[in-house]
This record gives sequence, structure tokens and C-alpha cells, in this order.
Amino acid sequence: MDALKDALFRLGAAVERLENAVEAREGRGARREAELGEALRAARDEKERAQANAEAVSRRLEAAIGRLEAVLESETPS
Repeated sequence: MDALKDALFRLGAAVERLENAVEAREGRGARREAELGEALRAARDEKERAQANAEAVSRRLEAAIGRLEAVLESETPS
């Protein structure tokens, strides 16, 4: 009977270790998911800033091209 009690005790301890390992793994998974979510938000924010900068640069280039065209047209002899 003592052997059975010892085996049940060891089994209970093993199950407890497994449960602790599962809980720890779930915690790491949740942290990793949160980290990935934050990285995704940061990437989206960076993309929005880059798009805004690209649009501003495009507008400035278009304006500069327009000014150059006007200068060239004014200097062209008729």
C-alpha cells in the first residue's frame, strides 16, 4: 500500500509540474502576442508617417517642377 501511495504522490507531483509548465508557457505566449501586437502598431504608425512624408515630398517636387517649367517657358524666345 505504501508503494501505491508513493506512486500516487509522485504522479500528483508530476501533474503539478506539468500544470505549472503549461501555465508558464501560456504566460510567455501571451507576452509574445502582446509584443507582436505592439510591433505591428509601431510598424503601422511608421508606415503612415512614411506615406505622409512621401506625399509632402511629392507635392514639393511637383511645385519645383512647375516653377522650373515656368522659368524655362519664360526664357524661351518666341
